[in-house]
Amino acid sequence: MTRPRTGPRLLIGVALAWLAIAALAAPAAAHEEEKRVPARTLADEAIAIIRSQPEQMDAISDKVNDALESEDQAGVDKTLVTKAKAALQADNLSQTELLLEEAIGACPGQPVVAPAGVRKPLRLSAPCPAPAHLQALGREPIAGATKPLLLGVGAVLVLGGLLLARRIT
Repeated sequence: MTRPRTGPRLLIGVALAWLAIAALAAPAAAHEEEKRVPARTLADEAIAIIRSQPEQMDAISDKVNDALESEDQAGVDKTLVTKAKAALQADNLSQTELLLEEAIGACPGQPVVAPAGVRKPLRLSAPCPAPAHLQALGREPIAGATKPLLLGVGAVLVLGGLLLARRIT
């Protein structure tokens, strides 16, 4: 009696089983890496995809879900991200974008920049900071000789306007 040769077949079967396990485990390992990405970065990426490729609903949904599952939730309002997910499921991309921007403390319509710790979340009562040209204005009242000078110039201009109006009529 000869014994059947099962050695090579068994070895090939075990190798194929290991390859199948490795192929099925790779996507799970890749998803675990996404949990280490900050939620702020994932929300920024979702906003960028909404603006540039709104037809990529699966990619947007993945980014929003990954932002909710992220271990680093610093600077992100998770309740607003949850509302953004609901808006996305209702196919309301503009509402999704707005909620994601509010969740990370960005002004609506603000350009997406490299989010690697550059921006800090806004801690203001208003959703957007005041424009730079308004911040440059002083909040000091007019005082000293400037106030009477401006009042005098204003009075001369008003009188000049009245005289011109009388001559024309």
